Amino acid sequence: MTIPHPVDPSTEQSLSIWFFVGVLMLASGLIIFGQGIYEFWHPGSTVLANLHPAFWWGLLMTAFGLFYTIRFRPGKG
Repeated sequence: MTIPHPVDPSTEQSLSIWFFVGVLMLASGLIIFGQGIYEFWHPGSTVLANLHPAFWWGLLMTAFGLFYTIRFRPGKG
């Protein structure tokens, strides 16, 4: 029977909170972006629906989420 070696905490890498922020923003952005694409064919009845805010905000959130997810991914460098 072998005893597993204890993990040295000084060699462990912690996950950055910004990685989780990026993942959540990416997921939310993709959902909102998808809704914005859907609204091109089924427009809403709001006053500024012709500006397609869900499409643009979803695109922006997806871009920022992708940036944060890649920039702060675990195990890089």
